[in-house]
Amino acid sequence: MINASDILHAKILIVDDQGIDILSLGRMLVSAGYTSITSTKDTHKIFELHREHHYDLILLDLEMHGMSHSGFQVLEGLKKIEPDGYLPVIVMTAQPGNKLRAFQAGARDFISKPFDLSEVLARVRNMLEARLSHLETKTRISTLEQRVREVEADRDLLRRQYEEVKRRYDKSVSMEAGGSAAALIQPQLHREARLRTLLYVEDNPADLRMVEQLIARHADIRLLSAVNGNSGIETARIFRPAVIMMDINLPDMSGFQALEILRSDHATAHIPVIAFSANTTPLNIESGLEAGFFRYLTKPIEVDEFMDVLDVAMKFSRSRSADQ
Repeated sequence: MINASDILHAKILIVDDQGIDILSLGRMLVSAGYTSITSTKDTHKIFELHREHHYDLILLDLEMHGMSHSGFQVLEGLKKIEPDGYLPVIVMTAQPGNKLRAFQAGARDFISKPFDLSEVLARVRNMLEARLSHLETKTRISTLEQRVREVEADRDLLRRQYEEVKRRYDKSVSMEAGGSAAALIQPQLHREARLRTLLYVEDNPADLRMVEQLIARHADIRLLSAVNGNSGIETARIFRPAVIMMDINLPDMSGFQALEILRSDHATAHIPVIAFSANTTPLNIESGLEAGFFRYLTKPIEVDEFMDVLDVAMKFSRSRSADQ
């Protein structure tokens, strides 16, 4: 959401060959509260300046006599810098006949000379709102695309993990009974997973590597992982792990929200969930335990404490499994 502060702190470049016009515009903008204003009379420098600073708005005079580039040439050059073709440019001229040509060249708006204070401020504000909204939308799209790639990667990882467990189980059944496990794979797979599998839901690669190294020392425990709450919940529903360890601060939901979803599902409601968080205040720990977490561990990890809590949780899970 674009707010007044975003607009007033937007980066503005004034390009004009007349110092008096630069001074007049600058005073108008400063008096209105704008804080980041740059100016130049050298059209040759505009492209370098825009590449470096990525201005949110360029106020460009069209009739600049004796300069290396005309206003129209500047517009053409800026198009090569803005890959999406959105030029944050308001052109300024005393010649109304240039208006259509300027729009065709890529300008977004038009200010007439001599300047009218209310017109200048209204057009600048409208332009900045549109420009900042455009950039915000691009950022959101990029974030969503990244999330989609992460979800697809999680699904591929989950599928490979499932196929590997299923392959091992089919092989063991085939060796012992000489038959296929097709009719038994889901219930048997779920029971085996519950007895010896830890699911770690964590988006921090360093924390995940640490736990992977610790679990690698224990051949009787299988580690599954997920990088966000949704994929963690789906993994838990498929594999029914013995224990889940859940980071509190996940990218798509909090660990508390994920716990609530797990508790509401009959397939996962019984699984002990250990909270793992950098929030170490007594209030955070108390809130986590009251919410229903089996234990609340704090970061950075304490190896002995972690293994002790995991052992207790595994035993608790096995006792529940024996009762079912």
